[in-house]
Amino acid sequence: MKNREGMEKMLATLCDEAIDYQTRLEAYEYLQEDCEEIVDAMLEKFYQSQGETADMLIEILSEYKGNKAIYMGLVSYLYRGDDVALYARLLGKYGDESAIEVLKSFAESTDLNYNEYMEIRNAVEELGGYFDDKEGDYQDDEFYRYLKGLDEPDDESRRSPFEDILNPEEREDDDTDEEDDLD
Repeated sequence: MKNREGMEKMLATLCDEAIDYQTRLEAYEYLQEDCEEIVDAMLEKFYQSQGETADMLIEILSEYKGNKAIYMGLVSYLYRGDDVALYARLLGKYGDESAIEVLKSFAESTDLNYNEYMEIRNAVEELGGYFDDKEGDYQDDEFYRYLKGLDEPDDESRRSPFEDILNPEEREDDDTDEEDDLD
């Protein structure tokens, strides 16, 4: 069972950038659950921090629902644009329905890559909203091209190496067709 003293110690560990990353990561994981008692202290540290520490704190705080200061922190980080996909996902998970309009407005006013677009759309839908699916032209987006298989040279390269084992009759039919073509 967690106690306030242990929670505060973990918060201090997380905020001390002189401590090795693995130890800080353990503090991060510890603070993600059952630490409602020190949410105000985490918020205070969040607003005093920058960089990796602030990023870790806002991710932790996103687990503690219903606090307008946390919601505003998530919105401000979305608008900073450093990791739009992450903060869109966190806003969706946070569950504050007022984020629907914020996310839609952000999507309309920002040039998004495909991953960011998908995370914003998913967050709006997770919050119960409707995202007008005017998918932009992402033909030049590397992630979009990968997902859609647009850079694959042919269908054969996308075949599973197990297809011959799982569907031997299909290979036999292919061989027969080839023999017929030779005649």
